Amino acid sequence: MQLKTSVTRLISDPDTRHHRWQPLNPARTSIPPAYRHWVTMPGSLTKALKARSDQFRVQVLDQSHIYVSLPIEGFTEHSGPCACFSRKVLLMHGNTPWVAAHTLVPESSLRHGLRQLTRLEDKPLGELLFSSSDVRKDHEQVCQTDDSWGRRARYLLHQQPLLVSEFFLPALVDYEQNRALTLY
Repeated sequence: MQLKTSVTRLISDPDTRHHRWQPLNPARTSIPPAYRHWVTMPGSLTKALKARSDQFRVQVLDQSHIYVSLPIEGFTEHSGPCACFSRKVLLMHGNTPWVAAHTLVPESSLRHGLRQLTRLEDKPLGELLFSSSDVRKDHEQVCQTDDSWGRRARYLLHQQPLLVSEFFLPALVDYEQNRALTLY
């Protein structure tokens, strides 16, 4: 499987800081229509992908504890460095990567009830997040990469922050366009 630019950048970028993130609402109109549905979609991405693929699966690329030396604006209340659990995955349709995703969970969130996020293995984060009645999403941002578009948001699960970044790969957009053609 040939990894695209977005995936290789995700693997090498420890905290997705090197992308040009901008607030979702002002940027909404600049997102190409083929990506706009995905980038602006509310609700569970996992649920939407599973509805399109009976071969949906999660491929874990990396799980580790990292040290984020500079604060990420709007992520935590801390103004300084932050120890985090990092999880990088591909959301797959069979053997085709559709989404590259990266989750950062501060150690303080792990200590306050989110330790189960370190044991997801190949289970999708979205199933856990959206099964909770105590989840809130804010600080939504978007970015354009060389070959795709991404979004990130802070989630507050039981009032504890985690940062989720998702990059929608060209294979997903191609699949959607081909699917639309076969429906007509």
